[in-house]
Amino acid sequence: MVELENLETLKGMGDNSAAIVMESLSEMLCMEVEMDVSAVHVDTIKSIPAVLELPNGVIVGASVGFSGDIAGTVLTILSVESARKMADILLAGMDEEEPTGVLTEMQESAILEIGNILTSPFIDVMADATSMVLTQSPPSIACDMLSALIDQSMDGSQISDFAIVFNSALHVVNQDIDCNILMLPDPDKIELLFKSLQHP
Repeated sequence: MVELENLETLKGMGDNSAAIVMESLSEMLCMEVEMDVSAVHVDTIKSIPAVLELPNGVIVGASVGFSGDIAGTVLTILSVESARKMADILLAGMDEEEPTGVLTEMQESAILEIGNILTSPFIDVMADATSMVLTQSPPSIACDMLSALIDQSMDGSQISDFAIVFNSALHVVNQDIDCNILMLPDPDKIELLFKSLQHP
């Protein structure tokens, strides 16, 4: 279904998105930020945990939905450890609250803001690459199993069988932070997306 040319285009989209993320996060944190998209895959939802080598258990997901010529969601996935690291960098010691759950309220707020910065460029770059009109929804955050995060990010509506996976990593203040980006397009429009990548 996915031609090599499309994968190369998707990798270029990932690199362009990462460049925007680095600039935006660097300005927010006043620190040097590096983001690398090492590979791009188009995989079934079921295969994602193995592809990303995700641990079995709760992870953190920040999602932004999009609608327009095609609809779907972009979901940023962070391990709990990485989410806490990223939030603590942004909060710079301001959060002294002990978490009653996975993250404190301030950490969730920080990840919501950072997740929006990590996620939105992928939608903007896709819109440019395909010449599609896409409108973004407000970001949301959840801490749960991957399957539940995907269900929540798609509002329980049509769940795509396939995801475009951007294997990514962030490096901030000597901290290596895993963050993988999943693009979950409307299953009825995924072929349209790939055709648009070839002929924007």
